[in-house]
Amino acid sequence: MGLGRRAACPAGDDVGATLHYFTLTDDELALFRVLAGQGLTVYPEVVPPGYRAPPATPELVPALEGSAYYLAAERLGPVVVHPVKKGPDRGMLAIEEVPSPVLHYERSLCSDAGELVAGRLWAELDVTDDPSARSGKHRGLHSIFEEIRVFVRRTFRRSDPKGWWVGPAAARAFRSEGLVLREAKHKGRAVGLGR
Repeated sequence: MGLGRRAACPAGDDVGATLHYFTLTDDELALFRVLAGQGLTVYPEVVPPGYRAPPATPELVPALEGSAYYLAAERLGPVVVHPVKKGPDRGMLAIEEVPSPVLHYERSLCSDAGELVAGRLWAELDVTDDPSARSGKHRGLHSIFEEIRVFVRRTFRRSDPKGWWVGPAAARAFRSEGLVLREAKHKGRAVGLGR
């Protein structure tokens, strides 16, 4: 679904756990190999009724058409949805982020100008072990996010200025092909590689 970016958390207001990154296809495939080990499923931002979420595996990456998705740890609790009653998405279902065990995944994609725009993984991780609680998340979701963070820190490069992680394929394209890395804001600044 090409629904465009609908930030789960307003840009510049990252109150949860957040990773900002630049990834090309090979980097995204490597990330999805890590996600596959967590047993996550993938939901679009607006869910059609009757949708069956596929597993987050590298085989799914070529089929991703949208710019943002939810990654759900359904073994930790149900994904809670409510019907959209107004607007162009009327009749679809919207995921309730607070009670659902989900991470919001914004892909790093090339713009029309051929520049690689930053992506973001975001989750509110107030911790609780009570899956029926209306606030907080299961501790297991924190562990999943931490494993992803460790993978990124071990395999990605730091940016200059700091604040973003650059996947190995994106870093090679930056150095050898002059790929421009751009932060995901209107008129976002260009980002380089750290030392």
